[in-house]
Amino acid sequence: MSQSAKAFIFDLDGTLVDALPDIRANVNRALRALGYDFELSLDETRPHVGGGAQKLAASVLGKPMDHPDTMALYHAFADIYARHPAEFSRPFPGVMTVLQELRARGIPMSVVTAKPAKARIKVLDALGISPYLAHALSPEDGFAKKPAPDMLLECCRAMRVEPGETVMVGDTLFDIEAGLNAGCLYICHCAHGYQPPPSAYLDRIICLARFEELLRLVEA
Repeated sequence: MSQSAKAFIFDLDGTLVDALPDIRANVNRALRALGYDFELSLDETRPHVGGGAQKLAASVLGKPMDHPDTMALYHAFADIYARHPAEFSRPFPGVMTVLQELRARGIPMSVVTAKPAKARIKVLDALGISPYLAHALSPEDGFAKKPAPDMLLECCRAMRVEPGETVMVGDTLFDIEAGLNAGCLYICHCAHGYQPPPSAYLDRIICLARFEELLRLVEA
């Protein structure tokens, strides 16, 4: 690497936190509450994750994003998630070590996520991640969803850095494209995430086998 990073922006679910067990539990609670007679396994939940709660609801039901049934499941899921945000979620291996080391070096960090804002706050607080962050945003805070760069650009402003000094770290196509659209210095994909790295972007991203590899980007 030829340039050292000055700041980091992280996705949340699938990047910092293994939230799949909570997503599955809360989707199934919402489905039961609305009278559906099926539920999802962990493996069945995984393909629906990555684009936000409304997209997840549409994907689970196989209906359009604005369909009344989709909206009903979305609102039920968001409400239930706010009450059960982190019963099973845990930081991925290496995450807390990296956050501690970056903070010790004075490197600012932020989170941008499609997770509903209330649930985001509760998850970050429950897992002890909030104290490491300069900023955190969800679309409910008034920003376009990833892959739009809006949330990333706002975090850069809050951290007083340029996007070209900042690393975007995620696990989905939405994260990678958001980082590219924002003009981030480096864009990293986590092997532990919920989606494989998109082949079309392999020459433009850094694939992380271990989360601790991120520390190399501040030693360039």
